Amino acid sequence: MINQSFEERSVAARAEQLGVGYIDIGLFPFNPDVLKIVDRDESMESQAMPFHQHGHALKLAVVDPEKKETQDLIQRLEKDKWEIFLFLCSANSLEKAFLLYESKFLNLKHIAREKHFAEQEQNLKDQEVDIEQLQKEIAHIPAKIALNKIEIAALRARASDIHIQPEESRIVVRFRIDGVLHDILELEEETAQKLILRIKYEGGMKSNITQKPQDGHAVLAVNDRKVDLRIGILPTPTLESIVIRILDAYKGVLDFEALGFSESMQKKMNQSLMFKNGLILITGPTGSGKTTTLYSMLASLNTPEKKIVTLEDPIEYHLPGVSQSQVNDEEEYTFDTGFKSLLRHDPDVILVGEIRTLSTAHMASEAALTGHMVLSSLHTNSSAGAITRLRNMGMENFNIAPVIGAIFAQRLVRKACPHCKQKIKIQDSPELTSQYELLKARYGSLSVPAEVIIPNGCVKCSGTGYKGQTVICEGFVVDQRIRQMILNGKSQDEIENELRNHHQFHSLLEDGLEKVADHITTLEEILRITN
Repeated sequence: MINQSFEERSVAARAEQLGVGYIDIGLFPFNPDVLKIVDRDESMESQAMPFHQHGHALKLAVVDPEKKETQDLIQRLEKDKWEIFLFLCSANSLEKAFLLYESKFLNLKHIAREKHFAEQEQNLKDQEVDIEQLQKEIAHIPAKIALNKIEIAALRARASDIHIQPEESRIVVRFRIDGVLHDILELEEETAQKLILRIKYEGGMKSNITQKPQDGHAVLAVNDRKVDLRIGILPTPTLESIVIRILDAYKGVLDFEALGFSESMQKKMNQSLMFKNGLILITGPTGSGKTTTLYSMLASLNTPEKKIVTLEDPIEYHLPGVSQSQVNDEEEYTFDTGFKSLLRHDPDVILVGEIRTLSTAHMASEAALTGHMVLSSLHTNSSAGAITRLRNMGMENFNIAPVIGAIFAQRLVRKACPHCKQKIKIQDSPELTSQYELLKARYGSLSVPAEVIIPNGCVKCSGTGYKGQTVICEGFVVDQRIRQMILNGKSQDEIENELRNHHQFHSLLEDGLEKVADHITTLEEILRITN
């Protein structure tokens, strides 16, 4: 066996001949987070390992720089815009260093970054100077700093998402504010690539994978609290497209009135929460506020005598006194497997973030039948459509009918900016008159207000005419008559008509039109959201 010190001396001498650095990588202490740049399999195949990163400079320990797999790795890293500095190491020391790939620190899916800033809310107009300055300097500052500035700007603007979106002729950074996307910055391709690499690094994703979707998670530590960043990466023909969802888990939970639910809908929701058991569903597309409503329901139910357990993906708010658990697909901890464990905790109330599979639907219904109140969400366009959705998943009518307690469908709409909204008489606008005539033809009993408001746009709302969001909702509590209709296989249209005939139902559009009449939002916005 070759003496260790002799082997290292030989490698050091060869490194000098080749004009590269030398390192005993097995003894060198370094942050294992840098190993996220090259995964274990690729590192072992190429006999190379990154051990130090500063900005876009990367130090790489290699056993044989002429090895084909090593050359392939170097070319791949250079293509990803890394500036490579080679260091020769022995095979023996590299073998020891491979153990770092088992480090618990490497397996963390986030990096917390401290950043303190003034919490006052700003709109995009208020941030215009800062954004213009960032546009000028973004190509010349480290990607870490650029990313942090973008995230802080998004928090100040109350953005729910950050988008880095490649288009045919440009790459643009956008913020989603009040459900609508706004262009913020334009990026050069090289700058965008550096930013994407930084996002991958901080989100615990593989930088060498560019042709497959990836999901990641980072944590932004701001002002003594943590803001979760959920990252989705999608390959496109030009560059990867990225969405960063911003989840402030320590925001306060609002009650139904503060969220914007009408009095009639609040009564239905409070009535449904008085049940001892049953399944309550909140439905709607992604981004319609379903989870926020579910948390408001939990807050109403959260009393000392009740045991509440949740299974979520992700945990979006932290609730005192509630046992909250987050699914982890990588660890095979899913809604299905988690539900079984959850029932062993003797809960009175169960929140399952979403019903995605037939198995979860069956477990939720069984729990509801055995004395638990179960709250969950479902992706459907209407409240009665949830019954059709459960049928399409494979549930039988005799499984659905006994357990459904109430179903609500909702959307988020923008509120008119209080600083610039303008009242207008409907009779003075041919367009508004025509729109209401069409609506009256569909809903004969529709009451047409004398005045509505229209958006103008001002500095306070960044010229959009809207500021903040509220909810529109339709839904019903399931009584014995509706339960029998479900059991008999009646369609969602038949169920809606029955509810409407007994004055127990009005649609999302009708709820929205009431908010138009109350001068909370505009007819244009309601028609946009409800198609």
